Amino acid sequence: MEFVSNKGKEIEIKVEGEIYLRHAIKTRFVKQGEDYINLFKEYVSPIYKSGDIVSSSEKIIALCQNRVVKRGDIKVGFWAKFLSKFASHPKTGIGVGESIKMQYAINKVGLFKVLFASFTSRNYKIIWNKRCIL
Repeated sequence: MEFVSNKGKEIEIKVEGEIYLRHAIKTRFVKQGEDYINLFKEYVSPIYKSGDIVSSSEKIIALCQNRVVKRGDIKVGFWAKFLSKFASHPKTGIGVGESIKMQYAINKVGLFKVLFASFTSRNYKIIWNKRCIL
């Protein structure tokens, strides 16, 4: 079998001295509520060999498990707009730096926990910087 990787990714991955080969499997468009076990049977079973490691994106699993929140279902409030301005913006994506994602976090765990995390993370950076300077 010829291994294929996604654009910009290497086929060979070296982890702790071991070399692994990855093979991206192209599927049809996965719809919300589909059975991911059936998807694996349909696309993975024909090429799977004993000892292979199978992984899937969280997005596919979330779609299959109906863990999808549509943007139109979230009303962004004051705290989400305010706090998202102070969030970091990593290279992997915006994350809670996008106000709608901050609002989702607030809806999921509550405003108090998000405020507590925001306050302690800012203070931790200040304390860490003081330690490094001393």
